[in-house]
Amino acid sequence: QGPRWLMDPQWALASLLLMSFWGWGRTMVIFLAGLKSIPGEYYEAAAIDGAGGLRQFAAITLPLLTPTIFFNLILSIIGTFQTFTSAFVATDGGPLDATLFYVLYLYKQAFELRHMGYASALAWVLFAVVLALTVTVFRSQRRWVFYGGEREP
Repeated sequence: QGPRWLMDPQWALASLLLMSFWGWGRTMVIFLAGLKSIPGEYYEAAAIDGAGGLRQFAAITLPLLTPTIFFNLILSIIGTFQTFTSAFVATDGGPLDATLFYVLYLYKQAFELRHMGYASALAWVLFAVVLALTVTVFRSQRRWVFYGGEREP
């Protein structure tokens, strides 16, 4: 007999983590678009200069992909804090609150327990945390994100 994926507190969070892999398709499509936007001439010139695959990745692919990495990082930070649907539909926060994520807790406070003031305060805290992390990442981009017309950081 296998594990009781959604009924066992030790497995419930892991099962929701596995379910979240389904949403990585959007991230991969964005990465693919970023990779497709890198001109092939750069790789041809690097190959003529004798650069191997690892050197091409470090000198061409990674620097030119940093705007895409930055965009996906911002979307992932915001999306992580908004995790709600999978926990609500699959377990409703249980078993033993093992999958009671912050937004699900906020929802339960607002719409099941009718503690609207408390839920509003929770929403403001969520907003402040997401804003602080997003601003921090935006400020850090000056050091690691390379846009095509700029000098390398």
